[in-house]
Amino acid sequence: MGKLISKGRHKRDARVVMLGLDFAGKSTLLYKLKSGRAVETCPTVGFNVESLQTPCRISFTLWDVGGQGSLRASWPHYLEDTNTLIFVLDSADVARLPEAAAALEEALSHPSMAGIPVLLLANKQEVPGALAPDQLRERLRQGRLAGHRWVLQGCSAHTGQGLQEALAALGDLLRGLEHGFPSQEQPLAGPVGRRQAPGQT
Repeated sequence: MGKLISKGRHKRDARVVMLGLDFAGKSTLLYKLKSGRAVETCPTVGFNVESLQTPCRISFTLWDVGGQGSLRASWPHYLEDTNTLIFVLDSADVARLPEAAAALEEALSHPSMAGIPVLLLANKQEVPGALAPDQLRERLRQGRLAGHRWVLQGCSAHTGQGLQEALAALGDLLRGLEHGFPSQEQPLAGPVGRRQAPGQT
């Protein structure tokens, strides 16, 4: 498992890798978190990386890795020495949910991911017909997630809904690593971030 403590008494920034299928909204999420603005992006070829901080003041480097099918073979290279995995789901693309679940399983099968906590972001909650987090949770609960501490949070990269809650959840997962909390046999099912109707805050 990746540690937040480096040699001596100095902490290094946590390494957080964000994966998901193409068009799930990963890069839009990254730049919304960084700048507070919704930025239209093209599918990432390679990766984007930014330095951010959780509400509990844990600094982390967020790697946004391209999710096209041809690029997923490179995912294991980014997973080395990862402290937490963020996996972004397109809540409005029900047809590709099995593909997304399979991609998540494949990522979690990498040896370096043993015991690493997972933050699942159910993105695009503002889109009519999007699956609510609790619906996604029922479909994703089985499989390799059972060996990880994990949180599922609904969000919208465009409106910003749920992003502060997502950062807070990420901070809790990273603090668990700092304090040596065991990640095996402690799956977390929430907070699930209930959907809000458009216009609600």
